[in-house]
Amino acid sequence: MATFKKIDPANMAETANLVQVFNISPESTEKKIVDFFQYCGDIIEYEIVEVENGFEALLLFDKTSSVDTAVLLNNSRIDDRNIIVKKYDDAVKEAAEFAEAAAADAVPAPNQTTGSSKLANFIADTMIKAETLSRSVDTKLGVTEKFNLLVEESKKLGKSVDEKYGISEKTAKATTAINTKIDEFKNNEKVTAARSAGQTRVAAARTAAQPTLENIKHSNTVKKLQDVYAQVKEKLNEVTQETIEIKKSKTVKANPEAASATAEAAPEGAAVAAEAKESATGAAPEEAETQETPAAAPAETATPAAAATTQN
Repeated sequence: MATFKKIDPANMAETANLVQVFNISPESTEKKIVDFFQYCGDIIEYEIVEVENGFEALLLFDKTSSVDTAVLLNNSRIDDRNIIVKKYDDAVKEAAEFAEAAAADAVPAPNQTTGSSKLANFIADTMIKAETLSRSVDTKLGVTEKFNLLVEESKKLGKSVDEKYGISEKTAKATTAINTKIDEFKNNEKVTAARSAGQTRVAAARTAAQPTLENIKHSNTVKKLQDVYAQVKEKLNEVTQETIEIKKSKTVKANPEAASATAEAAPEGAAVAAEAKESATGAAPEEAETQETPAAAPAETATPAAAATTQN
């Protein structure tokens, strides 16, 4: 697994300033992740680790108040996923509680379904039901089509307003002016001197606290929490993978029934069923009709034949 940057182990003791981020999309870049949380406060160090289904991040802020702000971004969307943001202490605590609950469960019998399997099945069923309901509502109300039409009309309107009032040009000029002022402020001698003095004080404080941090880092409590967290993360990855496999299996099995239900409900059911049968068997709709007609004919002619036999 690739790691983009490592947090200094000595700083791991500052757990009150740490934030754990889960469910990050594999499409997200390091810069996008860091920039997303940069507005919460100064990030001293960060660590982004590649996991099976994307990335996880550990962010070390300079203030505890920045951590409180970052937690408010929980369930926010980066690229194609809603991220999970938790305080590091809370994440470790939840991991410990999860591990204790798992350890309390008895070893299942060979034919008994495990707790993780039940959870994976429940999640997979819920996801399938949600997707089915979403498709049904979308098909019935044409939500996607209407939304796309609304987006296109909004783009046209925005372009027309922009061309009429020159909004983009004015915004660009204002942004340039603001950036110039920011650069002037950053390059100010007093600001630079204050920043250097602050960095010197922080470095001195870290050096003074180093022995204490080392003792905490190597303490049994910290090691135990790290071990528990690693075990829980592995268990969660197993449940996630099992959920994906169960959902995939159930979706594949449900496809033929879904096609039949669609054929009965839709006004154009015959055409839809013919297309579904053609894609599944490779036969043309005309061939399918030809094959069905002889199968129905014996059922109709069976009665005269039976009647003739009875008369004889």
